[in-house]
Amino acid sequence: MLLRVLKSNHAFHFLLIPVMAALLWLPSLITPEPYPFFEGEASMPLYRPIAWLMEQSPEANRILPLVLLVTLAFLAIRLNIQYAFIRVRTFLPANLLIILSSALLPVHAMHPVYLAVFFLLFAIDRLFDSYEKEKIHANAFDAGILISLGSLFYFNLIFLFPVVWIGLRIIHKQISWRDIVLPLLALAIPWLFTFSGYWIANELSDLIVVIEQSIFSPKSFVLGMENIAVLAFLGLIALITFLASLFFLARFDEKKISSRKYFQVFFFIFLFPLILLLVVPAVSYEIFLILSLPLSFLLSNYFVFMKSRFWGNLIVYLLLAGAVYLQFA
Repeated sequence: MLLRVLKSNHAFHFLLIPVMAALLWLPSLITPEPYPFFEGEASMPLYRPIAWLMEQSPEANRILPLVLLVTLAFLAIRLNIQYAFIRVRTFLPANLLIILSSALLPVHAMHPVYLAVFFLLFAIDRLFDSYEKEKIHANAFDAGILISLGSLFYFNLIFLFPVVWIGLRIIHKQISWRDIVLPLLALAIPWLFTFSGYWIANELSDLIVVIEQSIFSPKSFVLGMENIAVLAFLGLIALITFLASLFFLARFDEKKISSRKYFQVFFFIFLFPLILLLVVPAVSYEIFLILSLPLSFLLSNYFVFMKSRFWGNLIVYLLLAGAVYLQFA
């Protein structure tokens, strides 16, 4: 029953999705806590004025990230409608994105990643838009500059830049040297202006310190038994992701060529943040907002086409129950 509602394509989702997000965030809205930033995390060039505004308005610090999350969910639906990689029109990716990204309490506050993920989504759109185009120079350049702009909010997004090259290579069997150079040039341009501005303001050393802090600042994560509820929920997601991946691979040849390519790109968009979580000390809970984007599409593909209604509903109930439990655990 629940799965049928969540994967339907009815207009009531325009109300259901914001309401579900607000309910999952309700404990944090009632008793808000700021994100536990390490020194420098909120000092990236494009995020600094927003950080200042958040300090002036605690209400905005609670509401803005929720509004951004709901907007991101609807944009994810638009992406599937435009490129049809799941082949059916469904609101399930948006619902799953809300559930997955709302489960962890630390991200119920404004963080630069809430803005950076939009640039990642637009970069994905530009990569997908290059399919079946003869000349993809503009798409390659746009994807590179979007990742660069996003990294000026959340620095570690810059480590996803290789996905631009990988994505172009997956979508096109042959790419020219221009399609390698242009994204790199696009990546450099916003940072060149940024370094120049900080140099003129005699604050270049401050920017370098912020970048170092964004990579090397040790950040606590869910490793101890005191976080057993979080670990159990992440284990459930890992199990469902494994099953969804096997399901996709078993039906790989049945999918359209474009869908195969798009899901391969999503795989690397999932892989790179996961690697960052493991190897970059400063990366912590916020990366799950990025991980939730490709996961929502992979799991949607699984739930939409699986034949067993019982198992589909059971898994979705477990996901939702786990997300709700974590709000109080």
